[in-house]
Amino acid sequence: MAAGRVARRRAAAHPGVLSRACRLMTAGRIRVVYLAHAFQVGGAEEMVLNLVRHLPERFEPHVCCIHEAGPIGDEIARTGTPITVLGLNPGLRRPWDVARIRRYLGETRPQIVHTFLLTASLYGRLAAILARVPILIGTEVNIYENKRGRHAMAERLLMAGTDRVVVSAESVRDFYIRQVHADPAKVEVIYNAVDWSTLHTTMTRESLRASLGIASDAPVAGIIARLTAQKAHRHLFDALAATPALADVQLLVVGDGDLRDDLRARVEALRLSSRVHFLGARRDLGNLLAAMDVFVLPSLWEGLPLSLVLAMGAAVPVVATSVAGIPEVVHDGRTGMLVPPADSLALGHALSRLFGDAGLRQRIGREARAEVLPRFGVDGYVSAVTRLYDRLLSKDPPPSATLSGPSLHLMPSVKQKAQGRGQCAERSAKRKVVTTKAERRQPRRHRRWGWGPSAK
Repeated sequence: MAAGRVARRRAAAHPGVLSRACRLMTAGRIRVVYLAHAFQVGGAEEMVLNLVRHLPERFEPHVCCIHEAGPIGDEIARTGTPITVLGLNPGLRRPWDVARIRRYLGETRPQIVHTFLLTASLYGRLAAILARVPILIGTEVNIYENKRGRHAMAERLLMAGTDRVVVSAESVRDFYIRQVHADPAKVEVIYNAVDWSTLHTTMTRESLRASLGIASDAPVAGIIARLTAQKAHRHLFDALAATPALADVQLLVVGDGDLRDDLRARVEALRLSSRVHFLGARRDLGNLLAAMDVFVLPSLWEGLPLSLVLAMGAAVPVVATSVAGIPEVVHDGRTGMLVPPADSLALGHALSRLFGDAGLRQRIGREARAEVLPRFGVDGYVSAVTRLYDRLLSKDPPPSATLSGPSLHLMPSVKQKAQGRGQCAERSAKRKVVTTKAERRQPRRHRRWGWGPSAK
């Protein structure tokens, strides 16, 4: 009881910096804040949506968008989950941006902060450490080979105050440990999950194709991905243009992004405008997958993309690049076809092989569905995440959340503060006591060390 009163008095004195003990003693549900830059349509954002929908009742989820909400943010709000949009600039280069995130955490008082995507992984974790959030978890869903050196250095420093980093695949874990020099015990693999209800259809295959002006018997490929350099749409367009066997193939491009105008211009330059259909960001993925004969994902780098897993669950045969976590689920020739990244010729050859063999498409689609359905359900993902939360909450709290590194030491522990105060008191006791008017006129540095005319 006494410890609880002390913790509450500390919390009242410092509302933005709450003690770990005070929060863990709070009766009721366990408050979890999910922190991301924005909630556009994407795999990491879907993970947060799945969590807030399916967390056990003993958890109280809150969501914070650093920049903007986006379509997934709107869906999260419809679940009744409290969602806060800070509206900070995308770059987050101003020091007070981190202070704003820290202030939000001080007001919300979570027991757990779980960050998603790069911006929140850096600035959100820093703010959580400064706010002394009891449990801090990061997420890494991609292999960022082009991550800048300063980002990697910041990650190394932040790992000291991070309890766990959840990664989406074994390959992502291995790469992250090498890149950040992270403690392997702090990096845990939890495979992403798919809400299989997404595959429900509201239109027939023929009616969707007709709405797009595509014949019911036309060969159709599709890609569901953001329009970014990472997803390598250009290589897919080049493969369509350069492979004669694909001359009749129609392509559905689902997604939006910064390269939208550039990719449209590329399609026009290759004279593919009549065969490539840009559909923008869509949520009726079950309808779209039902209209596809083959799913394609030519990414240059990845983690374990949810759109790929979703296509496999729909029994649509996939062609994907052999990067990062993709080979962990796509076994070449059995559950899909793998090609090297940035290789349009190999991509065109794999697509030609699938479109030329209906029996192969059916067999691969069937094997793919059997591979992913037991492994990537939402229930298993949420169960793994909540078990992680429980393990971390049950552990004795560390003495502090400390960032340490070259010329950097933030948030000293209580013991370190006490030692510092003791050293200051000891130095003060050793100083010469000023008792005369002449001594008081001496420069401070002389009085402090007993120098000057009155020194004996």
